[in-house]
Amino acid sequence: MEIDDLFILHTKIVQNRVVFKFVYSEIPITELRMLQASDMMKNVLESCHKKEITNICFVFVINSVEMPINMKLIKNFATSFQSYYDIINKKLDFTIIQSNNNIFRLCFSLFKMYYEPIKPLYMCENDESTQKCLLSKSERSKVANLSDMIK
Repeated sequence: MEIDDLFILHTKIVQNRVVFKFVYSEIPITELRMLQASDMMKNVLESCHKKEITNICFVFVINSVEMPINMKLIKNFATSFQSYYDIINKKLDFTIIQSNNNIFRLCFSLFKMYYEPIKPLYMCENDESTQKCLLSKSERSKVANLSDMIK
C-alpha cells in the first residue's frame, strides 16, 4: 500500500536560485504522512550539500489544512530542520509561506514554538504575490516577514 504524499514537490531555478516549492495536497495529516514529509524535506536539504547549489529558496503552498490530532507531529517536523542548520544558514536565502487560511496560521504558530527561522520567512496570500516575492527584494519588503515577528 502506498502512502499519499502530504506535499507535492516542484523544483525550478529562478534568478540563479533553486526554488523548492512544496504544495500541500489537502489530505489529512497522519503520522505516516508526516514522517514521509520529513523524509522528503531531509532529502531536499541533503541535496543542498551539492557544491553547484549555492542559493535556495523554499515555498510552502498551504491553502487548506486540518489540524493534526497528534500535535507532536508538528514538533517532530520542526525539529527535523535543526540538524541542517549549517546548510540552511549558508544557502537558504528566504522562505515563502503561501496561505490564505486562518487555521493554517494557528498551526503555524504551533510550529514556531519549536522552530525559530534562521532566514527571512515571508507570508504571501496567493500565487501572484508569491511570484513577485520570489523575483524582487522590494516586493519581499511589502509582505509580512514572520521571522521579524517571532523575535
